[in-house]
Amino acid sequence: MKFLLRKVVGLLRGLIGIFKKSDDFNLESTGERSPSSLPALRQKGGNTMRKIALVNQKGGCGKTTTAINLAQFLAGEGKKVLLIDLDPQGHAGLGLGAEVDHAEKTIYEVLLGEIPISEAIQTLKENLDAVLSDVVLSGFEQVMAGASEREYKLSQSLVDIEKSYDYLIIDSPPSVGLLTFNGLVAAEEVIIPVDASFFSIHGLGKLLDTIRIIEERVRHQLNIKILATNVDLRTNFCRNLVETLNGSFPENCFDTVINTCTRLREAAKEGKAIAEFDKHCAGFRDYRSLTREILDEEPEMLARGFTLESYLAAEGRLKLQKDREILFKVEAPEGAEVQIAGDFNEWVPESLDFTESQGRPLWHKTINLRPGSYEYKYLVDGRWIADPTNESTVEDAYGGVNSLISL
Repeated sequence: MKFLLRKVVGLLRGLIGIFKKSDDFNLESTGERSPSSLPALRQKGGNTMRKIALVNQKGGCGKTTTAINLAQFLAGEGKKVLLIDLDPQGHAGLGLGAEVDHAEKTIYEVLLGEIPISEAIQTLKENLDAVLSDVVLSGFEQVMAGASEREYKLSQSLVDIEKSYDYLIIDSPPSVGLLTFNGLVAAEEVIIPVDASFFSIHGLGKLLDTIRIIEERVRHQLNIKILATNVDLRTNFCRNLVETLNGSFPENCFDTVINTCTRLREAAKEGKAIAEFDKHCAGFRDYRSLTREILDEEPEMLARGFTLESYLAAEGRLKLQKDREILFKVEAPEGAEVQIAGDFNEWVPESLDFTESQGRPLWHKTINLRPGSYEYKYLVDGRWIADPTNESTVEDAYGGVNSLISL
């Protein structure tokens, strides 16, 4: 046991040099954004989506378990979350009770450009949507062999829905290949689950090499955090391992560790996150603590203002889908003040034009929209109302509803 620990410590000391060569591993706050007074905008969390990828080429280290439970806890905090499964095994969907084997539209069709991502999104829980995967995704790398911009396919697909969510959680496959590369390019934050084993620590070196390659090739900076998982603090080995990680990477380790918990496995088997399955176990407490840490970092990360649209535009790789002209109209008296606000204009009210149609007082505005889903409301004489002609609605954070249009 002592020999194994010495090898782990030696490996970590060697990895320290990798971190010290880059400034990417120092979290520096650049300020906070003030919340908006508009109810709908405050509900959406502004116009920046935090993009977090769960990555480790070693299987069994807790990537999918962390993706599932983090997504559910964030959704429980009122954050609108999109979970994308990049693992052909499809376990992220299974772990939340989705019928993966019967999914007609998956991330595979999205990455190939056959459908917009909005068509593949499924609502699994309140505030929690997902894009599922299945075994067909395992052929993606072969299909894309030699294709241009193949590592940007996920990023390009996300541009049209980037302002519709507060958080994007990406569950990566247990490999360092094209799918993982797509996930890392699309993310701005990376969580590396490291379970209490020598092999997981050893794989950390290869993963850091991959991240350096991404930063060099695509000029894309990532904020990296390490999460110790499957920890049994009753053993000297686990205690020493956690202490070594914290001592070697004090700025990059979560304070939270995920303790060994059988209930986490049982919850996944039942297709539930631990928040729904058992609120009295260590797994619930640990993932709640992790979520709080991530939420505490929210002002700092959002202040960076990273968006995929601006990043891809700067790289000359932005591919915009064709806009469609959509006519919005609502009845209101001629002397009223009528405006519209939604995801398409960052919830900043815009005035509508008045006309009279067949004796009816109508207010209208034509807006160009890309394919995707958009929530919106009308503001009539200072009062927010849903579109009375649109039966498609979603609950807002204040007990009301927003109208929803999908293109």
